[in-house]
Amino acid sequence: MTTILTVTADRSGRPAPALTRTAIVTGGAGGIGSAISHRLARAGYGVVVADIDAAAADAAAASLPEVDGAEHRGFAGDLTDSAVNRDLAELAAQDAPIGVLVNAVGISPKRHGRKIPFFELTDAEWNQVLAVNVSAPFFLVREAFRHMPTDGSASIVNLLSITAKLGTGGLEGAAFPPYLPSTVAYAASKAALQNLTASLSRELADHRIRVNGVAPGFVQTPMMGQVPPEGPLLDQVPMRRFARPEEIADAVAFLVSDQASYVNGTSLDVNGGWLTC
Repeated sequence: MTTILTVTADRSGRPAPALTRTAIVTGGAGGIGSAISHRLARAGYGVVVADIDAAAADAAAASLPEVDGAEHRGFAGDLTDSAVNRDLAELAAQDAPIGVLVNAVGISPKRHGRKIPFFELTDAEWNQVLAVNVSAPFFLVREAFRHMPTDGSASIVNLLSITAKLGTGGLEGAAFPPYLPSTVAYAASKAALQNLTASLSRELADHRIRVNGVAPGFVQTPMMGQVPPEGPLLDQVPMRRFARPEEIADAVAFLVSDQASYVNGTSLDVNGGWLTC
């Protein structure tokens, strides 16, 4: 597996000053990942934007605001390969300890914007969804925690989904809710990631590294594809709209902040009141 590392140069031509903390955002060039990367960059982190697309990772990193001389980097590689995650963690830790890790990488395959029935899912589709949505986050946490401070300031956030609790509903045209275009593979992967989040929060407690999740409902991103932003889908949501990526980024920012220093092993639901406590 070839890994491409792209590093954003210091515009002044001088070496960047030492950073207080580095943040990794996987899927960082995507709709939600990009918003999270910007939010963390504004908070002063040096952000490593990890994405399968080298050009997209480089462009996303270059677009981030520089606060206090923080240097942002792009990283491209297949995160379903554990060795690639090792490279990513080592790169991120070169300049400063990894203070934040956000696993925003994820895929939700559809066909022309429509739900794929479980009986049409191929072995390859099933395996790819589980590999990207569950294995990749696990591999990165396993490598990155070794480079995270143990003073209680470090934090991991996994991007979950409302489907982890709700499931994906019936087939297209079903007379009963919930109405969701996601596949059973996606819902199963997010349920597994939610359980993994809870388990890791306990295993990393002795390292004083907090692990939490953010579980969005519908978010206006390219992942939604051709799904129409009206009709029975949004009729389920009391706020009657998709979330903005920035609203998910704000939830992540809270969980990694000092204000959430006693929040651990939880899932913060951001779904417009669709699924309540």
